[in-house]
Amino acid sequence: MHLQGQKEINYPEVIYGKENISASWVSHPDIKGGEDTAVLFRNTFNITDSKEDFIINISADNHYFLYVNGHFITHGPQLSDIQHYKFETLNLKDYLIEGKNVIAVKVINFGKRRFLGMQSIFTSVMVNGVTNNATIINTTGNNDNWLSTIDQSYKANEVVWRGNGEKAIVGGFYANNPTDIVDMNHYPTNWETLDYDDSRWKKVDFFENASSMGGSIAYLLEPRNLPLLSWDEEPVGSIVRSSNPIDTAFPKTSKLKIAPNKNITFLIDRQYVTNGFPELIFSKGKSAKITIKYAENLFGENNEKGDRNNIENKQLLGYYDEVISNGNVAQKFIPNWMRTFRFIAFEIATKDQELILEKFVNHRSRTTIPSVAKFTSDNTLYNDIFDICKRTIDICTQDYFLSDAYYETMQYVGDTKIQALIWQALSGNTAHTKNAIRQFDHSRDSDGNILGAYPLRSTFIYPTYSLVWVDMIADYYKTSGDKAFIHTYKDGITNTLAGFEKNMNELNLVNKTPYRYFVDWYTGPNNGSGTATKNDGLNSAVVSLHYVHALQNAALLFKEIGDDHTYNSYKNRAQEIIASVNKHCYDAKRKLFAERPDKTIYDQHTNIMAILTNAIPLSEQKDLLSKILTEKDLLQATYYYRFYLFEAIKKVGAPELFDLAQKPWKKMIDDHMTTTLERFESTEKPTRSEVHPWSASPAYFYFNYLAGIRSVKNDFEQVEIVPAFGELNEIKGLLPTSKGNIEFELEKNKETLSAVITIPSNMIGNLVWGGKNIALNKGKNHYTIQRDK
Repeated sequence: MHLQGQKEINYPEVIYGKENISASWVSHPDIKGGEDTAVLFRNTFNITDSKEDFIINISADNHYFLYVNGHFITHGPQLSDIQHYKFETLNLKDYLIEGKNVIAVKVINFGKRRFLGMQSIFTSVMVNGVTNNATIINTTGNNDNWLSTIDQSYKANEVVWRGNGEKAIVGGFYANNPTDIVDMNHYPTNWETLDYDDSRWKKVDFFENASSMGGSIAYLLEPRNLPLLSWDEEPVGSIVRSSNPIDTAFPKTSKLKIAPNKNITFLIDRQYVTNGFPELIFSKGKSAKITIKYAENLFGENNEKGDRNNIENKQLLGYYDEVISNGNVAQKFIPNWMRTFRFIAFEIATKDQELILEKFVNHRSRTTIPSVAKFTSDNTLYNDIFDICKRTIDICTQDYFLSDAYYETMQYVGDTKIQALIWQALSGNTAHTKNAIRQFDHSRDSDGNILGAYPLRSTFIYPTYSLVWVDMIADYYKTSGDKAFIHTYKDGITNTLAGFEKNMNELNLVNKTPYRYFVDWYTGPNNGSGTATKNDGLNSAVVSLHYVHALQNAALLFKEIGDDHTYNSYKNRAQEIIASVNKHCYDAKRKLFAERPDKTIYDQHTNIMAILTNAIPLSEQKDLLSKILTEKDLLQATYYYRFYLFEAIKKVGAPELFDLAQKPWKKMIDDHMTTTLERFESTEKPTRSEVHPWSASPAYFYFNYLAGIRSVKNDFEQVEIVPAFGELNEIKGLLPTSKGNIEFELEKNKETLSAVITIPSNMIGNLVWGGKNIALNKGKNHYTIQRDK
């Protein structure tokens, strides 16, 4: 059920830009700086015509929740940086009544441990009336009607992941927001409703002007460029275990009563991973402490995971919220930031009054751009893999691309290259891709480095990810044919590549840098924290070939816009580096590329990239690919880098090897995973994130390679369908595109292809099979093709 009817007015086209803004940023007079706090704002006003549009802009630092007359409207702002700070534009008329109304805004500052992707200046809010009737609610801090109070019930609960004390999570690095500690005894119940008494609240204080005409002391504002996030109510699951006999009909059908002076725990299983804002409504239970823990999975005695459906002798180790009851009826708790979970554990300690849990649901959060792609085949393993890949991508496409949904939630360049392609296949929409490319462009430092993740309040630099940003632009162009897009970023491309060129040494291989050349989560004795070696990437063949890959992609882009000088420069430089990699790293005896000139390290990655860059003749690439998959001593490409392995299989036309390359995903299905893992399991680097989009690449190649559906011109204006099948004999599905949905049923029988294909009326295309090429007819049609003898 979709409860949120509000839409972003400026998506997909900007209607009301920043030139309409005359309001200012305001705050509570007692706010000092970046402390963790929740500030509540109210503005009570009158309107005479409730049918008239009432359009506002709104933004806040760090995060806001907007209510009108007690109705939840949305939360935001869209994640960005200070120089491109986003505001939402909304029409509130459907929530207003003639006469007295109230707009209420909750603003949270998560404090010093806030999400690493969240830039901040000061706890503040900006509300601006766009239509004349809405200017009465402008925040100005000077004779406006806004009142505010500090929510004394809230404090940020730091998620402890380092240091010598007890850890809140398993697996190290945590970059997401703190969780919540809320004492309802200090909560201003019904503060967002019309009849609440705010007479003791304080007038707001002016912080800074919101105008960004040529500059700003604070935030440079710009309109939100993606739709609002969903707020869809869904069940949280069923109770599967408890410390005491309890009514397990909760939370599905009945309330749960907990007697005074009891300590109970119970575990809820959603059956699959989801995300959103869980809502608990509870009554009585004065001074009871309710701890709500969330996790993607359960852990065994030695933190092993195993079969995710097996909960016996396993415990939930994860972040948690803590709520103290005030004893009143119908208390409500919703976290201030998104939670990700399959399992939820309640730990409840009551005092002298019975506690009643009345309702517990989740408000699912993700982009509202529809994800409608479908895929089935005659192999259930492939179907199951598609399902977990799709769920992962859906969860991690919010108002930016999340690297994972639980631990970091950052938008990393290397991750996003893969996720963007999969998301486009699932939705037929490129808005998120364009947003990510633009945000990465904003991150470039003075040396030409694209930050490894962005938006960001830290400084993560992986020079390889700078190269991947160039590859992303090429990916987008190959589908869209949009030359204006190349022009937008051509200066950034040249700056980034010039910056990387400074890393090259006299061997025409990469030198050491102050940063880390991240390639993959290698395992084994040569693990270099993301690189294949422990020598900081000196003379790394795979990194040098990644530079070649970016140079070749850039050359293609500049050729397309008629810049022959830059095209030839990049093409020639790529060939120089290829020659050096062959000279110093190719092992003629093994017919493999070593990872560095001393030939002590051999990995799949270098050889995959050698195929993708044509560092080895075309005639030898299929043999090299076979060796990549059969040589046992090569350092293995994990889930992330197998995207490039699948690309190499597609490039050399070896669909029979796809199933072998996909084998690691079988373990996920055998373990009843419902989303995709971050990396291979090992004692040295145990798996951590279980909702990791960079591991969802099979879903993309099921469409792009096995079904063989690709855009040939202008974002699917012209399409080519070249089925490869691999181990499959039947493939069915739906692929959304910007021109409409392509529906397909493909069946291979010895030397015959039988196909039922539906293409939109504004699309042309060809079906290619067995040496034959036939034109596709518009609408739904049946095709039978015999392979050439």
